[in-house]
Amino acid sequence: MRRVVITGIGAVSPHGLGSAAFWSGLVDGKSSLVPLMCFDASAFDSRVAGLLPPFKTTDYVPKSYRKATKIMARDIELAVVAADLAVRDARLATKSVVEATAPEKIAGWARVDPARVGCNIGAGLICADLNELTAAMVQARNPDGTLSLARWGRSEDPGKTGGMENLTPLWLLKYLPNMLACHVSILHDTQGPSNTITCGQASAGLALGEACRTIQRGSADVALVGGCESKVNPMALMRLSLADQLATHYNDRPAESFRPMDQAADGMVIADGGAVLVIEELEHARERGATIYCEVAGLGAASYPGRLLAAEPDGASIAVAMSKALRDAHVAAAEVQLTVPMGSAAAISDGAYASAIQSVFGAALQQTAVVALRGGIGDCGAGSQALDLAGAALALQQQVLPPAVNCPNPIAGLPVPQVKRAGAIAHALITATSLGGQTAAVVLKKYVA
Repeated sequence: MRRVVITGIGAVSPHGLGSAAFWSGLVDGKSSLVPLMCFDASAFDSRVAGLLPPFKTTDYVPKSYRKATKIMARDIELAVVAADLAVRDARLATKSVVEATAPEKIAGWARVDPARVGCNIGAGLICADLNELTAAMVQARNPDGTLSLARWGRSEDPGKTGGMENLTPLWLLKYLPNMLACHVSILHDTQGPSNTITCGQASAGLALGEACRTIQRGSADVALVGGCESKVNPMALMRLSLADQLATHYNDRPAESFRPMDQAADGMVIADGGAVLVIEELEHARERGATIYCEVAGLGAASYPGRLLAAEPDGASIAVAMSKALRDAHVAAAEVQLTVPMGSAAAISDGAYASAIQSVFGAALQQTAVVALRGGIGDCGAGSQALDLAGAALALQQQVLPPAVNCPNPIAGLPVPQVKRAGAIAHALITATSLGGQTAAVVLKKYVA
């Protein structure tokens, strides 16, 4: 079977833009969680978040494409920026890179056949621009102030427009989840297999799995994969608040608010972010002299057919996904030095992960380090596992285990490192589960030339 390796990493996280800032934040044990100030959250019980530093999307696209950024929701912008960072990190001279960069700066970079490049990016629920939408809804009010669906389509008052007529004709294109992969594909001219996965926190792992299979069966040589999502908006905060998923007791200590896999876990903290990875067939990468971070060695997936938003108490389906990935990689649990669980900081979900890890590793549990990498970042939905994969890939390349952030008292006696440490890391197991019960597990392997 054709082997798949990671040759480019584009990370956008509260630690900063780019893999260097992301990795620095991880190994330094940094918390980038801050008070939520970008909109009025005073009426919410949770008022902390992981925020990206300011950036301009137009800096990451060619001049000819800048007009298109006007119909990009925040999630799409994150994917476009992450993809640009990833292809540049991989030193690929894609269409967007060539159009936006002076030739001497990309001399020697590889050009690839667009028909052999795929694009699989996970996406979440994209929040509409509430100011824009509310202004349109005002035009669709009945005389008593209630919303009229009839007036939404066409006003009954002479000289007035219907609510919908106050929206740009391209309004919907800002909020379709496939638009992340769509814009990235157009920019970089990826003409190979493409798909969008919308399975919450498990989206990036499932997207990686699908893209890997297309390369393994010979349908592509390269793919852009990952996931991005912005949870920092009133709609996401409201949904998670109603679902009782959020941290509410650390508003005065935002840096300590997200505590995955810790006994004092209080719930999720919303965040912006995600990552796009460049994956590539091994021989294709070798021939062009690419930097190889690690190998994608094993893939696994499972589903818990229980109630929505209710984690499986014993983590049995999580353990199934983990075991499948290990089996696919031909690796025993005792050979895994880094285990990255999802870590939602909800007691039942973290407990399910603890049970699954104990079940899979058994007597070998103390030989692995369990590190929920998002403790200092927050949860960015479909972007979270993409960042976990990026962090694990960097750990394998650098041969350094990052410390867990905000997990001084791990649940169930899990072996959680409190400080970074160098050491031989041969394999990493990364797992995430959506609120709907889908689980994606990935085994990454140190690359040895």
